Amino acid sequence: MNELENNEAVRAERAPVDRVLLIDGDNDPHLPPEFPLTQFTLVRVFLRPGATMPRGLERRLGTLPFCVSVVSPKGGRNAADFVMSLHAGMLHSALPMHVAFTLVTHDKSLAAMAQELQRIGRHAELWTSHPERGGGERGGERGGRRRTPSSRGGSASVARGAPAAEGGAPKVPSSRRRRGGGGRKPRSAAASAAAEPVPVVAGVEPVAARPRPGKEKSLPDAAAAYARRLGGMKNPPAKLKALLNDITNRAGSFGHTADAILSELKASGALTVDPDGRVHLRV
Repeated sequence: MNELENNEAVRAERAPVDRVLLIDGDNDPHLPPEFPLTQFTLVRVFLRPGATMPRGLERRLGTLPFCVSVVSPKGGRNAADFVMSLHAGMLHSALPMHVAFTLVTHDKSLAAMAQELQRIGRHAELWTSHPERGGGERGGERGGRRRTPSSRGGSASVARGAPAAEGGAPKVPSSRRRRGGGGRKPRSAAASAAAEPVPVVAGVEPVAARPRPGKEKSLPDAAAAYARRLGGMKNPPAKLKALLNDITNRAGSFGHTADAILSELKASGALTVDPDGRVHLRV
């Protein structure tokens, strides 16, 4: 098999291609057992630098006229994935939309490539020879197709050959133990209670914030005490919202709300608030 040339995707447009098969030779160099391989199937096998195609796969694909092995350049550890995605895009732009794509890989990150092909209207599917985790092999079959959710369909589905776990979640052997001690310690009741969200009951009004308990004073005395503190500040609050927060922090223990103390301060002439919310002190 020859190395891929720069204009291979352009030449594929002129060929009578019936389907496309892209194989990740790095982690899943296998051929789907029920794949309808013909002389018009365009095959690309992607290999990392220095790797060779398995002999069994080469015997199956070596005689096809449109089969090419692609060796990724030396670089990052995901160079082969990027090259495979690049060639999928070039072939998609060159081939008619009725040509289906099959991607053979065990790298779940490449599922985005099939999803994007489906999103733009092309039939594409993923296949892997590795059994899914969490369940045994069913009926001696190995691997299966992994269909990614398309733009038309709903949730993702697993097609034939993909082993699944029986009875829900997989069981963890009870004999498994951590090194140097027992198993995982349960969380305390206080931590569990803190993690649970507070339920909201419909139709129940929230309780208004109450002043902090402390040494209660009459409203005029509380306002006068805060006015004295306000007069000694170097940078008193200049906005109404900041003033209310400061009253709550400094005079909240007097037994009155910030709005009540503010009204008393206005009545006593200690300050005024203009329509723009600016505070003017007279103390």
